[in-house]
Amino acid sequence: MHSLTDRLAGALTDDRGNAPIVAVLGVVGILYVLAHAAQVIWFVLPSGQFKILHVGGAATLIFLSLAASAPRVTGRLAHLLLALLAAGTIWYVVTEIGALTSQRSFLPNSMDMAVATVLLLLCLYASLREWGWVVSLIAVVGLLYGYFGQAMPDGLLYHGGLSLKRLIGYTSIPYFSGLLGGLAELSAGTIFPFMLLAAALQVTGCVDFIMGAAYRIGGRTRAGPAQVAILSSGMMGMVSGSSVANVASTGALTIPLMNRVGFKPAFSGAVEAVASTGGQVTPPVMGLAAFLIVGLTGVPYGEVIVAAAFPALIYYLYLMFAVHLRAVQQDLDASTQDVLRDSLGSEESFWRTCLYNFHFFVAIIYLIWTLIETNLAGRASIQATGLLLGLYILRELAGSWRGLLSSLRGLGRVLAHIAGLLARTAYLGALRGAQIAVVVAVIGVLVDILSVTGFAQKLSFAMLELAAGNLWLLLVVAAFACLAFGLGLPTSASYILVALMGAPALVSLGVPLLAAHFFVFFFANVSAITPPVAVSCLVAAKIANGDFFRTSFIAVRLGLPGFILPFIFVIHPELLGIDSSLGYTALIAAMALLGVVALNVLLEGFLLRPLTWPQRLSLLPATLGLLHPNLVASLVGIAILGGLLGWQWMTAERRQDAQDSADSGASAGTTLAEPPTSGGKR
Repeated sequence: MHSLTDRLAGALTDDRGNAPIVAVLGVVGILYVLAHAAQVIWFVLPSGQFKILHVGGAATLIFLSLAASAPRVTGRLAHLLLALLAAGTIWYVVTEIGALTSQRSFLPNSMDMAVATVLLLLCLYASLREWGWVVSLIAVVGLLYGYFGQAMPDGLLYHGGLSLKRLIGYTSIPYFSGLLGGLAELSAGTIFPFMLLAAALQVTGCVDFIMGAAYRIGGRTRAGPAQVAILSSGMMGMVSGSSVANVASTGALTIPLMNRVGFKPAFSGAVEAVASTGGQVTPPVMGLAAFLIVGLTGVPYGEVIVAAAFPALIYYLYLMFAVHLRAVQQDLDASTQDVLRDSLGSEESFWRTCLYNFHFFVAIIYLIWTLIETNLAGRASIQATGLLLGLYILRELAGSWRGLLSSLRGLGRVLAHIAGLLARTAYLGALRGAQIAVVVAVIGVLVDILSVTGFAQKLSFAMLELAAGNLWLLLVVAAFACLAFGLGLPTSASYILVALMGAPALVSLGVPLLAAHFFVFFFANVSAITPPVAVSCLVAAKIANGDFFRTSFIAVRLGLPGFILPFIFVIHPELLGIDSSLGYTALIAAMALLGVVALNVLLEGFLLRPLTWPQRLSLLPATLGLLHPNLVASLVGIAILGGLLGWQWMTAERRQDAQDSADSGASAGTTLAEPPTSGGKR
């Protein structure tokens, strides 16, 4: 994902006259945020008007940003014209909403078709500029499939074909589907408020505090910067909505530090890619996917984040163990180096920093409590954002009270700072929300076309037929399908697509609804680190100056829980808290964690010291036993792993004792052999 803010930073400092466009963009962005906040809290607009305001406004913002950063006058004027066209679609739908929903809901006129076509083309282009060609291309392929369905071969691909008028109608108006369908409503009412919260966290210094806390927690371990990367990327990826963007931002800081400590570039890049990808499965936000799961399944938000808690814990504990094991294996010890010493500071300063950032803790606690109690994600996020900004402003006023009392100039500076804070929050939130809004809207076109043509339903039946009623075979087929459909797509878009394709087939064979969606969601998520595309690894390898494919294959090993846990969700849904007590869920999670840890030890060939091949092979039944849902098999796995650990420990102790005895003997022998130091004849 391209950085709109980075792109616009240069526009404000150049001499090409782009600054006025940036000013217009700022005003539009602030109005865009205020409209969303008012709608989420007071519901002032009908659904159709709010969705066109969200999608059309997002396209307008993106084109204004492209105009502001255009190096030539022609590019500036072209994108300003596109922004005006996008604003025109908003005006048309808002003013014609009554006729569209009552008089022309099934009989659109030529102007309706023209506006729908313009809106579709604008969104496709905006998505192409911000997310690359993949999302727009698959939407175009979906449209072509909808139109030429009668020309497809009999079987899975064949359908009667949609007329051009009906096809265009399904993309937005008058059916209010596609660009203006249910996904757009979810994006507007739920996802956008969280992008605003993410912007507020950055503007109020909470992002820097999170990075500092990660340095404090993981900086003094042997793996040092690698543990920092895991913690900071996990916390930031939770709210970013894009693993690629998270790699580009936090990875620019953590990957060079890992290289300096001694990790190889490919390994450093893989750690960052896997940690950033894991943020998408970490509650309470889950990179915005939690709200998509709620919207597609109807499962309450509280149940979704509870279900994600133990899998996310397994994912990150495994990753932390894996990088520590690699540090021990390569005899690296970042705690003795000074690459992080300046970032750590003293214990006293760290706790003072926590107190100084109390607004972060209050806002996050309020957010989680409100989400669980009310299940109104958008409203809770807006309220948490207001609380965060309010407490931050109070802190700034308290710190500047002397200036406020001394002169009007001091008051003016403080008020200007507060106004700038609010403006920057709205500005960043609007730009980031616009990026997400466009890609979700474009994916909505593909989803609705595949549903209308019956392809999604037929694909589910085809997967069931291929598996012949065998659940394990269906899981393998669904896993490969999810990886294939998710390659190159943002997390939110890939999950929506694979949920449409794969989840219904799993549910039809008796898999619980939430387990089926978590299965496809995890595989859609790890497609970001799966070769040959592996977009997160591509960005990480570039930062680390490492080989892309080597980085990707190491990332697959480090991201093993993302590939293994989905199967456990299906055969052992208790891991998600489905029909299970907390204690039993924790027990299953502990077994699964030991299982993936044993598999990592097997692949690394190292525990306390290098493993022989018989020892490595003995870990295979241990791994299978720990991952198997049978408690007896898990106990056998624990016994094998514990026995190997004990054997290596005792062997290491005996070798150390023998070495100490040898060293003592050599020292004593050297002392006896020394010649007399005093003079005299013998």
